[in-house]
Amino acid sequence: MLPFRPIVIEDKPAAEEIFRQEPARVTERCFADLFLWRRRYRTQIAFQDGFLYVLSLAGDGKNLYYLFPPGKGDRLAALDQIAQDAAERGASYRIYGCTPAQKEQVETLAPGRYRFTEDRDNFDYIYRREDLAELKGKKYHAKRNFINRFLQEHEGQWRYESLDPNRHSDSILALHRLWCQRRPDGAGAAEGCAVRQALEYFEALEMRGGVLYLRGEATAFSMGCLAGDTLTVQIEKATADIPGAYPMINREFIVHAGTDFDYVNREEDMGIEGLRKAKLSYRPTELSVKYLLEPLL
Repeated sequence: MLPFRPIVIEDKPAAEEIFRQEPARVTERCFADLFLWRRRYRTQIAFQDGFLYVLSLAGDGKNLYYLFPPGKGDRLAALDQIAQDAAERGASYRIYGCTPAQKEQVETLAPGRYRFTEDRDNFDYIYRREDLAELKGKKYHAKRNFINRFLQEHEGQWRYESLDPNRHSDSILALHRLWCQRRPDGAGAAEGCAVRQALEYFEALEMRGGVLYLRGEATAFSMGCLAGDTLTVQIEKATADIPGAYPMINREFIVHAGTDFDYVNREEDMGIEGLRKAKLSYRPTELSVKYLLEPLL
């Protein structure tokens, strides 16, 4: 078997060095994302022969899920290692997070070995930083209207602060608890764990974030990390019954997050219709295509 073990914060430098060797604007190239959701997906990690291997032990009840291994070296040998690892575990498997460039490489090296399926629910939404910060042009007319309404209705009553866990953790966790209470499906439990981990490891993960206050109470927050030329937004929450709160935290975070990145990755929509509509409404410049691999041989 591959030497899998639980992912720890000390894996960050080695993982990011491999990501830099094979860059792509996808969520799976952001170490913070792997780390923050490690408990939900029971993530394990392994380094071998220049490749990074990631395994989700949560699976889907039928298959194990391995990340397409980024790195430099013998790609087919790396894929063979995954096949052998799954066989030794006595399980079928799928490989996720395969980029178009990786798909082309595998089809050239091993034609007919895998079935490739577009994983549309996990495409990442990529935007230009200046588009989200400035919201210029007709295509952002509705977003500007929401923000203008917020500004008019709450003039002098709001403020934005760059996130400091020592100052903002309590208000962020209180807001998140309120958000979870309004989600009867229990969808917030796993996110709550990620939020707490993001606050605890904020500096170690080199995260950035912001909090929007209204009348002295936190009404929205956003957190993300830099990967290459892209800021990936992992977590964003707002009080839904305050019109304009989401567009405001979206804009303010990007405005204050810095200028050392060109793109913003707002991650996938998970096939949720409302989330897909919201992400498309910001007019992404790119959808990062990913493929799911199913072994045929």
